Amino acid sequence: MIITCGNCRAKYKLDDNAVPRSEFRVRCTKCNHAFLVKKPAADSERPPQLKNQTRTADSQSRKYADNPNCKVITICNQKGGVAKTTTCLNLAASLRLKNKRVLVVDFDIQSNLTLLLGHKDARSFFDMINSSNDALSSYLVKTKHNFWLLPSNSKMALLSKKHMPNENFEYMLRDKLLEVKSKFDYILIDTPPSGDFYTLNALLASNVAVVPVPCDYLSLNGVSHIEGMINVIKEKIDHYIDMRVLVTLFEADNTVGKVVLNKIQNKYRNKVFSTVIEKDQKIQESQIVHSPTIFYDQESVAAKQYRQLANEIEALFSSAPVAQPEVSG
Repeated sequence: MIITCGNCRAKYKLDDNAVPRSEFRVRCTKCNHAFLVKKPAADSERPPQLKNQTRTADSQSRKYADNPNCKVITICNQKGGVAKTTTCLNLAASLRLKNKRVLVVDFDIQSNLTLLLGHKDARSFFDMINSSNDALSSYLVKTKHNFWLLPSNSKMALLSKKHMPNENFEYMLRDKLLEVKSKFDYILIDTPPSGDFYTLNALLASNVAVVPVPCDYLSLNGVSHIEGMINVIKEKIDHYIDMRVLVTLFEADNTVGKVVLNKIQNKYRNKVFSTVIEKDQKIQESQIVHSPTIFYDQESVAAKQYRQLANEIEALFSSAPVAQPEVSG
């Protein structure tokens, strides 16, 4: 078996037969950190893994699939600067204007969504996981815009380092959201610009992945990366995620942008939202005053487009019940 130090990430190989107990404590020779190790179960007892396995229905996944009234959407792209946080914030506000119960989850270690909502240094998902059985609901903050926030803070950077060695680490967010799904119509998850621990956790909690993409080549490459992650999740775990591409930061007078837009629409066809979010100075202005653009200036171009996106999101779920996670067994 291979064990990994949770502090310095040093790896060690142990002979399973030389370990008599199912649990034992070891000390890292590199950093002197002591940690608990669980001996792997026999194959017939081994918990489901992301790699090379199909996840069967356990009690948690059944509860997830049996709760279709709450729609969970991850906003993700491997590339930064594509308007993920802006989209999460303004889509949440747009859905709230439609009298929907909305929770936004800041699962980005940069905490930009939390900062824009005026809750810097609030308790985060990391604080909850490392507390003594605290309920998720006690960490939610009601914003002045009448939707709820699960904040992020600087400690979130430690979450992957501490918990990635654990079995089923990729279900941490999904399993905690089960506690509050009955209270919301929509849960929107903001993710960091990467395809790592955080994005994987978010995708496995979600029905839909919205991938914002400006009309440039590198951002388009980020879409392909997310699409690859979703395909692996579908094949290995039998969890269906409906991916939708959202064109953002569009400039109508930019020739290159129009060429890339055409390429995006031809490649992803019915997976591209009809709504296109244009580059709008009102977005930057609204961030300064810690407000969603649709509340800062409801008649701005971006505000109108995000309200249109909310309409598309609602239509997506009403017309596509297959967007619910599939559970085998």
